[in-house]
Amino acid sequence: MSPTGHIVTAFAMAESYMQISDTPWEQCFSSLSKVISSDNLANVDHSAFATLVALGILLGARGPDRLEIPSLNKRTKVRRSVIPHRTLTHWPPLWVIMTAACWSVLAETQDILLYTVANVGIGFCASGWLHLIMDIMTPSGIPLISPFGSRTSLNLYKSALPGKIMTGEWLCVLLFVALCQFLPWCTEQWNLRYF
Repeated sequence: MSPTGHIVTAFAMAESYMQISDTPWEQCFSSLSKVISSDNLANVDHSAFATLVALGILLGARGPDRLEIPSLNKRTKVRRSVIPHRTLTHWPPLWVIMTAACWSVLAETQDILLYTVANVGIGFCASGWLHLIMDIMTPSGIPLISPFGSRTSLNLYKSALPGKIMTGEWLCVLLFVALCQFLPWCTEQWNLRYF
């Protein structure tokens, strides 16, 4: 998927999460100061942590690509990475480990700093999973068995090149955005507030 597609889907996911957690965006940033000034988890309301998760979702939109440590050769305009593209950072077992680590910190710690970082990490991982789901649908696919082995692809649409619009990709993005707008209504109707 194109970088723009990843960013749009992450914004839709963050917005849906904020609606489900019943936290208006206006309240988000004012509640973050409480996290910074507090020394006890019990003194911080839910909206501050919901904001941190949403922030993590936004930061993770291009997470698997950015974890490759990319650089651009300004003279040749060629992108190079320390880790080859769609290898280790697009490998689902790595994301299972990262997600499990964040959940275990949330479950075990009483330290406000670790809890804050773990909330951002959960959002980052959720967005990373979304990134992998969107990338497995492209012809290039992602590695499932071995990080440097063959890739698996559902081949549902082609990724857009910079400056070009691919109809299949944008139909997938629009479908996801529509689903994210419908999801908060579903959770309210079926009383599935926090999952």
